[in-house]
Amino acid sequence: MNQGRAYSGIFKLLEYCIARSALCFLRTLPVKLVYFLGEKIGWICWKLMSNRRAIVKENLGIVQRWIDQQEDSSVVLGLANGKTIDTATKEVFCRSAANLLSTFSFVALPFKKRSSLIDFENIEVLKDAVEQGHGVVLLMAHMGPWEVVSVFAEHFTSNNVKAPLGAIYRTLNNDYMEKWYRGQRQRQGMQLFKRKAGLMEVFKFTKSGGILAIFADQRVSTGEKAEFFGKPALTTPLVGLLAKRAKASVVSLTLKYEKSCKLKVKFRLVDFDKANTREELAKLTNQELEQVITNDMTSGFWFHDRFKM
Repeated sequence: MNQGRAYSGIFKLLEYCIARSALCFLRTLPVKLVYFLGEKIGWICWKLMSNRRAIVKENLGIVQRWIDQQEDSSVVLGLANGKTIDTATKEVFCRSAANLLSTFSFVALPFKKRSSLIDFENIEVLKDAVEQGHGVVLLMAHMGPWEVVSVFAEHFTSNNVKAPLGAIYRTLNNDYMEKWYRGQRQRQGMQLFKRKAGLMEVFKFTKSGGILAIFADQRVSTGEKAEFFGKPALTTPLVGLLAKRAKASVVSLTLKYEKSCKLKVKFRLVDFDKANTREELAKLTNQELEQVITNDMTSGFWFHDRFKM
């Protein structure tokens, strides 16, 4: 694995041991307590990480200008709720850390307890899409506790959505963490596909009726130029390409924590039929991501330069 790269060795092993110990500790704590601790850690990061703070502030400024230009008065769910850009920037740091850390305690809960904390809205949309028999591409953004999706397979089954769950992911730069991470996801019922390993296995999985989660909101090095919150951004057309080739349905998923760490999961069918070119597929992807992210603006992961070309 990762031949020629320093992804193993004593320092990587030490890194792995420290990370595993921290994660095991978090798994023993209540979700609300870990979320609270995450907010405090996020606040410290907001104070110390000036470069990242500038990136988040710039990204949110772009989104704010886009919201101000919308004629649809319903688009007021994010920064337009009386928050300044500075306030929203701090909130992004606090909520991102809380979302990430609370995931570990959330997924460690027994199935019955976890189920009581998840509210699936419009899950019949996903069920109907699966029953078409051509697979489903689950369009997602990095928002909320997105790693919780790894345990959704058994929750889907309990809601009569009977299809295997998979995801495309980027390999970790630590061989020990990589092996552990893949093992964890497989035990939770999720099949992982390496981003750079080619799309043949991904296509076969989707074509055979699987639900494939694709996080399409992050910056990519190659892709199509498409407007995202009113500004050009390189965007992957993979969601639409895969759906077209496999004749799969596209369903977007929105994750949002409510009070007491109750997780609201919402599904929406997305129509890619009228798009034919890579540019059109990228455009539709971004338009749906805008709808997803504006459901909970400061819960998004805004720490990278999404608009860098």
